[in-house]
Amino acid sequence: MMLFGILVVTFFVCLFFIVGYHIKLRQEKNFRTAVEKRQEILSKIHKSEIILTSLSGKLKEIQKNDNAYRLYASMDILDPEMYKAGVGGYKIFDESDYPNVSADLLNRMERISFGMTTLVHQTDAERESLGEIQGKIREKLDRMDNTPSIWPTRSPYVTINSIFGSRINPITGYRQFHDAVDIGGRRGDTVVASARGTVIFAGWKGALGQCIIIQHKYDYETTYGHLDTILVKEGQKVERNQEIGKMGATGRASGVHLHYCVALHGQKANPKMFF
Repeated sequence: MMLFGILVVTFFVCLFFIVGYHIKLRQEKNFRTAVEKRQEILSKIHKSEIILTSLSGKLKEIQKNDNAYRLYASMDILDPEMYKAGVGGYKIFDESDYPNVSADLLNRMERISFGMTTLVHQTDAERESLGEIQGKIREKLDRMDNTPSIWPTRSPYVTINSIFGSRINPITGYRQFHDAVDIGGRRGDTVVASARGTVIFAGWKGALGQCIIIQHKYDYETTYGHLDTILVKEGQKVERNQEIGKMGATGRASGVHLHYCVALHGQKANPKMFF
């Protein structure tokens, strides 16, 4: 009987130690799992902070370029406060999923959440700004291409024989207003369109002889007179700097030259203002 009692006590003692051992193993396993999860969270938070810092820095560089492009396009620079307007945090995680996470980690996660919200807002603002810049630059380039602002000949011996304004007419000998500039050169020198436009006249035009008139956008019009050869036809679209004819002395001309006239809103203007 005593032996049986000893065996029973021994059994329960062993059982106690076995159960205790397994409980300890489970506790150690749970502890390791908790530590691993914490390390995983720390790693993700650290990586997120690095990415957020990098993206913020890149966005600031984009904003600097935005200002430079706005200056080029003659636009107002955006108020820095605009990028901060309407920024509010929203949660990208549920705190209930992390019941055992320390307050310090939760605060870091909150800052990441707010930082992401700020980046989203600033990116949207920047996208809108770049769209405005693109539109303005397209308009500026279009106006440049359609404004008669380049020299209308490719002659290597360019001279202005007669200026815009009052002068003594070399044919009649009387003083009269000259609504163009006469550009000297050699017969056959290339004459080019000074801006993009549409040819509205190409043929003989009285004293101007062989003549081309081009209508441009923004209500500009250019005239090229005394040509030796016409290389375009009425209704044809021409590009800025495209060859349209050859210099000559047709019509009433005292020598080889190009009669070049610019009109804006129907009023003759001094071409030298546009060169």
